[in-house]
Amino acid sequence: MSDIQTTAAGRRSGWANVLIYGFLGLVVLLALAPTAWVMLSAFKTGNQIFSGQGLLPAPFTVQGFVDAFTQIHLHEYMLNTLLYAGLGTLGALTAAFLAAYPLARFSFPGRNALVALFSLALALPLVGLATPVFFVVRELGMFDSRIGMVILYSALQFPFTFVVLRAFMLSTPPELEEAAMIDGAGYFTTLFRVVLPLTRPALATVAVVAFVNIWNEFFFANLLLVSEENRNVQLVLAGFKSQFGFNVTGAVAGATLVMLVPICLFLILQRQVIAGLTAGAVK
Repeated sequence: MSDIQTTAAGRRSGWANVLIYGFLGLVVLLALAPTAWVMLSAFKTGNQIFSGQGLLPAPFTVQGFVDAFTQIHLHEYMLNTLLYAGLGTLGALTAAFLAAYPLARFSFPGRNALVALFSLALALPLVGLATPVFFVVRELGMFDSRIGMVILYSALQFPFTFVVLRAFMLSTPPELEEAAMIDGAGYFTTLFRVVLPLTRPALATVAVVAFVNIWNEFFFANLLLVSEENRNVQLVLAGFKSQFGFNVTGAVAGATLVMLVPICLFLILQRQVIAGLTAGAVK
């Protein structure tokens, strides 16, 4: 190839990179703009928010955060949501881990049927589950109860968690487990001392996804929770109205606090999450 052709190809590649990165930058900006607007608005007055004047808070105020804690006691509902998200995620991870290992490593009659059954649950629309879930939860005596919501959220997050963990286990070599069993390790010793550390990246990835899904859940909370003390933070923010009308400053301040929890969780586990997402990409 001549020098002229090489230079022309380099210019085309340079323009292509500019277009690609420009498009990616635009997508990132569109994705982050609503979140940034909410967080900045949390420090504005109600008049400035409604007037749309200025991007930065002027004057700067934390009255919205004061209202969120004093008017609706947001911290109490955040604790409820933390309970649902934490225990629901733990339940889904435990059940999926125990189910994924034998279905990834051992052959037995009905294995493929079980895998298909668990995976098929991912395709079910949540709206279609509303009626059967309502009657099952009510018949079990767990309507409007915290334990009922924890069990329900564990079950809802189980299919996705199972699929990811099983796929990760299939991508890891079984030699370490076989060596442990040859040395006399039992099933559960191998499972918790060999398999569990190896699947830590995948566990972190699905834990973050499950936690965020439960943290942001509104549909089933609205369907199954009636008591004020059992409500999650999404229900409370949706109905955040003061005696004098909609308190927009308190609402965006509350939304900011609610968004910070999953963001902090991701920042804490980001190394494990990225390792889990990229596992298997390079062989």
